[in-house]
Parts: sequence; C-alpha cells; structure tokens
Amino acid sequence: MDISIILVNYNTKQLTLDCLKSVYEKTSGIEFEVFVVDNASQDGSVTAIEKNFPQVKLIQNPENKGFGSANNIAIKQSAAKYVFLLNTDTLLINNAIKILFDFMEEHPEAGACGGNLFDKDMEPVHSFGFLKTPKSYFFRCLGLRYLCKREKNDTNRGKLQQVGQIIGADLMLRKSVLDEVGLFDERFFLYFEESELQCRIQKAGHKIFYIPDAFIFHFEGGSSKQNKKARRQIITQSEYLYFSLCYDYLPKTALRILCTIPQIYRFILAPVNTLKALQYIWQH
Repeated sequence: MDISIILVNYNTKQLTLDCLKSVYEKTSGIEFEVFVVDNASQDGSVTAIEKNFPQVKLIQNPENKGFGSANNIAIKQSAAKYVFLLNTDTLLINNAIKILFDFMEEHPEAGACGGNLFDKDMEPVHSFGFLKTPKSYFFRCLGLRYLCKREKNDTNRGKLQQVGQIIGADLMLRKSVLDEVGLFDERFFLYFEESELQCRIQKAGHKIFYIPDAFIFHFEGGSSKQNKKARRQIITQSEYLYFSLCYDYLPKTALRILCTIPQIYRFILAPVNTLKALQYIWQH
C-alpha cells in the first residue's frame, strides 16, 4: 500500500462527504486506502459515510479524542508507506496526493511535506511557515513583530522549498520516520500537535517541504466548532505544552511567565477561560 489517507470527523458530515468525493475523484496513479476516524459525532456522519462510501475504513470513537489522538488510532492500523492527514474542510483541486507521493519517493531526506492551500475564491490561505519560537512569541506579545521579519509565513508560495512546518490540514508523513520519532503527543487536544511532531521530525535529522504544485481548497475553520473564548483557552494551553516540549532546555518558570503575559489583557474579555488556561500553565 502506498498511502493511507486519514480524515478526522467531528460533526462535519457534509464537509466530510464532499472531501471524500474529491479524494476518490482526483486521486489516481497510486494505491491508497481511506480511514475516517469519527470523534463521536451527533450529526449523522457515521450513517452517511457508511451509505455513500462503504469502501472507507470507518473508526468510531466513543468520545471526542481530539485531532492527534484520533489520527494516531488510524496511523497504528495503517500498513502503508506514507500517511496523509487531510482535514475534512478541504477539497482536492488536482491529483495532489500523487504529487506529494512522487516528491517523497524522490526525496528520502523528506520526513513530511504538504501542498498549496486556497480558499473558495482561489485566494491563497495559510499553508506553511516557521515553527514558533519563544523569542518570536515574546516579541509578538510586546507588539514588536518587526523584530521577527525572518519568521514570516507563506513566503515564495510558487517555490518548492524546505520549511519549518506544514499546517495539519494536508500533511503527508513518512511512516518509517513516525516509527523513529513517535506519533502525535496525545496530551494535545487541538492546536500545535502538528507543530510539535514536525519539531521532533526535524530534530531527528529529517526535512519538511512545501510542494506548490499540489492544489487543495481549505475552508479554514470549517472543522472547528468551539466558541472563540473556549478556542483561545485551548490554543493557549497547547501553545504552552508545545514550548515546554520543543524547548525543554528552557526553565519551566520562564516559559510559564512567557505564556502568562498575553493573558493579562485576555482576562478582561474572557476571565473564566483565561483563568482555566493559567491554571493549566502553572500546574503542568
């Protein structure tokens, strides 16, 4: 088997059906299988997937496991050479998966790669970027973004290039590299789990690449249903966990203080969620 394509679904029935349709319509020239991991959806997703795509390997979680944990379940069942993680709020525009596969086959130094994402109007959306560092985070907290000019995202989108990370919407991973570095850290529920994994991949000596010829629609946020305050709380907690794992040589107290700084003004807008985030930061 060349590739296992993995989608994680949580109450995104129509998006998932549309995404699956695009996968089967656009993908050719490779041997692939498709997993859908359903995180206890309540919108009829499971029935609809079984009816419309009986060939899909459907895994039903009894509860919402989050992104990384759900992907891990399917990755462990995959016997393919590569796994391709695809958000349910995406549509393939061309034979993107084959394009990414061909690149990985020709570049053994690549541990992961991803493609070129667009919105419904074919305007570019976030596809790749640098890994966030404590330094860049500190300057941004102080409103000094200009001191991080070298850490701009999505530059030279028409160029095939090595990058710090591919966003998790369309991430192809070499299975042998995952066997080496491990799967997603399941302490993350959402956000930054793909950053932390790609950080580990690069620390092990492998490279991450952006492939501009693989075209994919990404309807950003379509698979995320949290309200803004709850979403910010989860992001803050995941951000801190990411820093503590990828930059474990830094004192824990310094990282806690760093991640506390932006919570000062967030407390005014969302006191309950901010206090929960701060509690997580100072207890882990």
